[in-house]
Amino acid sequence: MKKSSLFLCSMCAFAVAMTCGASGRANALDYGSLESLFGEPVTTNATGTPQRASEVAANMTIITADQIHRSGSRDIPEIIGQYVSGVDVLRTSLGNSDVGVRGHQMVFQSRLLVLIDGRQVFIDDYSRTVWNNLPVNIDDIRQIEVVKGPASALFGSNAASGVVNIITYSPVSDNNNVAAVSLGTQRSMTGDATVTKNGTWGGTKFSAGGLSADEFKTGHAANDSSIIYSPERRFASNSSVFNLTPDLTGNVELTASESKQNVALSAFNSVGAERTTTYSVRGGFNWQTNYGLITSDTYVNHTYDTIYSSLSSIIPFGMTTDLLVSNLNDQFKIGSDHTFRTGLEYRHKDFRLTAYQIAAGSPSSHEDNYAASGTWLWQIADNLSLTNAVRFDHLDMNVTGEIPAVTMFSASDYSHAINTWSANSALAYKLTDLDTVRLSYGRGVQMPSLLQSGSNFHTLNGGVPVSLEGSGDLKPTITQSYEVAYDRKIAPIFSTAKVATFYIMSQDVTAFVNNGMQTVNGSVVDLIKAENMGESQSYGGEIALTGNHNGFRWDASYSLARVIDSATVLANQAYQGSSPEHHFRFGLGYTYKEWEFDANSQVMSSTKMLRDATGAGAIPISVSEYMTVGARIGYNLMDNLNVAVSGNNLNRNIIGTSPYPAIERQAFVTLTGKF
Repeated sequence: MKKSSLFLCSMCAFAVAMTCGASGRANALDYGSLESLFGEPVTTNATGTPQRASEVAANMTIITADQIHRSGSRDIPEIIGQYVSGVDVLRTSLGNSDVGVRGHQMVFQSRLLVLIDGRQVFIDDYSRTVWNNLPVNIDDIRQIEVVKGPASALFGSNAASGVVNIITYSPVSDNNNVAAVSLGTQRSMTGDATVTKNGTWGGTKFSAGGLSADEFKTGHAANDSSIIYSPERRFASNSSVFNLTPDLTGNVELTASESKQNVALSAFNSVGAERTTTYSVRGGFNWQTNYGLITSDTYVNHTYDTIYSSLSSIIPFGMTTDLLVSNLNDQFKIGSDHTFRTGLEYRHKDFRLTAYQIAAGSPSSHEDNYAASGTWLWQIADNLSLTNAVRFDHLDMNVTGEIPAVTMFSASDYSHAINTWSANSALAYKLTDLDTVRLSYGRGVQMPSLLQSGSNFHTLNGGVPVSLEGSGDLKPTITQSYEVAYDRKIAPIFSTAKVATFYIMSQDVTAFVNNGMQTVNGSVVDLIKAENMGESQSYGGEIALTGNHNGFRWDASYSLARVIDSATVLANQAYQGSSPEHHFRFGLGYTYKEWEFDANSQVMSSTKMLRDATGAGAIPISVSEYMTVGARIGYNLMDNLNVAVSGNNLNRNIIGTSPYPAIERQAFVTLTGKF
């Protein structure tokens, strides 16, 4: 399908959605009322029914707006890493991070589904998330839901190892009017604002903001791009919900964002400079009928990337990715104990690559994905619930355009179909008012990315011909997880203890493999090809203690994640050793009248990741164990005005956390006002 055809399909789908109303499932719900009812943060995104995190058919941690405020950070990965055990953050520059779950860390992280109010914001070129490009104001986030373990049947495509679902304040049920400015080291400046207007008709919300800073001055390797960006970010978004009838609400959402950041590149194990521009448009409806709650959600994401790498140090190569998603769901009850949700989803993806020194043509990849899903929540007894979910996917892939002659494949070799399924199941048993046990199983699916499935270009590296090729015969990566979790409220010390243990198996792990110099169609090239390499397994667990009393709050956790790769995976992807096997977190805070004091620390064991620093090929590089310290002091000048001084990596000026450039100490002064 050509670009014009995708645009026509997108606009037609959007028009149909708008004719019926508009959607924004998470954004239209009154989370404040639900929290008051349950007495704790809740989620509705796994099954469509309000649930405590301990009842969800996956291991979920909810980071609240108050925790985000007290973190002292305006960086979402950093906030997640501070509060969620079993999650590790790989920071490769001031503006770029990757988030790994339970030991499976990588640059261009492709195993994580990232959503904002239910809309996919990871990019399908490599199924990765450019966190610096997200069109969201930190002060407009109600909560961040982090799911550990495969959850494809519950949340959708790409949730092979976890989900990050960012929920913003509702334009209908919340009045979030906030603005913040921040100044800090590295000449960093940020400014963000959100304005909300609502009434009986519905509500609308506008957010905008930006960031500029200097990159960390900690040096780059010889094989990194000679182009280094100063990190930047600009975004604007609007979300509107309309009460069309007592039973019908609608939503329209528009976003735009542009960012610059320096990123670690997966295929080349080096650092490149990236500029990302993204636009999205969304619409749908929520309709309460005699047949249940029917929801429709349709959105289009358009992303354009330019990347300078060691292969294109003068002229960048560009990647354009278009995504159309349209889904229809019906949630209904049979009796008082059985809640069902059925869904249909269509996804269309277009990917075009323009490469520096491309030998011939610029082939385009196209995917159509059809999925059907169902969820059954059975409240067996007041203290016992069972959740089951299943999803079936059918994917059609093809490539059009001119394929370079010096390649292994023709366009017809890329045409293929994939049929697969995913599932989640969890039994939650509340032993007493204080104790809850959860047994869960997850089968997640990670489809090959568009770059892995159909990219094909020929370039030069120091005069040596290089061929980067996707493969039309790739299998999806299947991840299966088994988990036992136990939560207990410890009233005498005003705390909650959580313990979980897990085992995860990933089969047909996919990555670009450097095959060295090969003869392809009579020409000798350095062949880098996407391949299914084998399996990777991990096991471990987490233990955490959180609580608060009389203005004091505390948070301590330990996580263990031990990864074992097959020989081919270890040589080419190396999940084994990529994340710290042992990870300790500590947090302590106190509020006294107008003052807020918070401190946190993390201790990580050693890691070993692949890195190509010289251009001679990627080798494992060890990084010693290290510790980070962060702190925040806030003061409420008046009811709606807060000033805070915060910092991270305060214990050392420079900390080497990975084989990529080290990170520096940062400090900020932030002024936040609500009106």
